[in-house]
Amino acid sequence: MKRVSLTPAVFHLPERVNKISETYGKQPIVPRGPALKPILDRLRKKVSDQLDVSDTHETVVFTAAGSGAIAAAVGSCIDERGILIIANDVYGHRQADFCEQLGIRTIRYTLNPGVKPDISEIEALLREHQPGTVGMVHGCTSVGLLNPVKEIGELTQKLNIRLMVDAIASVFVEEIELNNWHIDTLICSTNKGLHSNPDLCFCVVEKGLLEEISNRQGRIPYLDIGKTWLAQKSGGHPYTINIRALLEFEAALDDFIERGGLSARIGMYQDRLKILRDGYQRLGLKAFLKEGMAQQNIGTALFLPEGVNYDDLATALAQWDDGSEECFEIYSAQGELSGVVFRIFNMGEYSLKTYERFISALESCLKQLQA
Repeated sequence: MKRVSLTPAVFHLPERVNKISETYGKQPIVPRGPALKPILDRLRKKVSDQLDVSDTHETVVFTAAGSGAIAAAVGSCIDERGILIIANDVYGHRQADFCEQLGIRTIRYTLNPGVKPDISEIEALLREHQPGTVGMVHGCTSVGLLNPVKEIGELTQKLNIRLMVDAIASVFVEEIELNNWHIDTLICSTNKGLHSNPDLCFCVVEKGLLEEISNRQGRIPYLDIGKTWLAQKSGGHPYTINIRALLEFEAALDDFIERGGLSARIGMYQDRLKILRDGYQRLGLKAFLKEGMAQQNIGTALFLPEGVNYDDLATALAQWDDGSEECFEIYSAQGELSGVVFRIFNMGEYSLKTYERFISALESCLKQLQA
């Protein structure tokens, strides 16, 4: 039985990515040898080209999942003035938690989940507290919504403040304009929209900021962006880096490029969402929406129907068997929305027929649980 993952954690990947582990095991690459430099050079250039920042930003790669990129960014890119963090989802709060644990001066602008940030309130807080950086999340995976990064970037540029954006759930699957939106640090992972494994993360950092932070010591040695950037632009890495994962990263990037890049990836996801969101509407499921906030391309947060327990629904879908040889894994909500909201993601290598079968399975399971 094929377990179709409708989650943002792991899911089926392109065959081009899967084959790397087979071939790499036969001919591993020494992480401090001469073969590392061309891999790093190719990867860093391809990321810059796809994000259209070759002249303004550079990419720094780490062996870690997405939260490692959050830690690297907050540990390296915030000066002594501190940071104001927009926390309207679980991951905004994670960014703030990391900062506070590192002893960074942190102003937490807390909103209810998914509520659109108020620009005037943010400006008042910035003028009062005078931090050097604003931190925020672009794709709020916990609620399935997108924050208005462009609006915040216009404010930070006006006030000459750095902007740090967690794009783990939006890079390579949402429109992101680093220069037009005035983003200094973009926090990214190789899974989710890129369709690779969650073994690597990376930060895309404005060149002037890189020069600045390379002259000071980062707060986390293993995740020091300045130190790692100096090593990687010379073709090395301060510590042991996962070269198999680097090759998978490149395979996923090449697959992304050859399929048509960002516009094609968005189009593929929109085709899936048409099936899924039409299905949710037909089944009477209510999406989690907030005024002024757009929905993400990677998935949808939905309210649990009255009388339906998340664990029961997840179990029924995981045990689904209609002869198609597919069952389904879904995702719970996080934090205060747990038990009220569940989430369906549409990432990975699945056909449109799979999403049609999922809607049928969801309809049957809901009828059984509500009987």
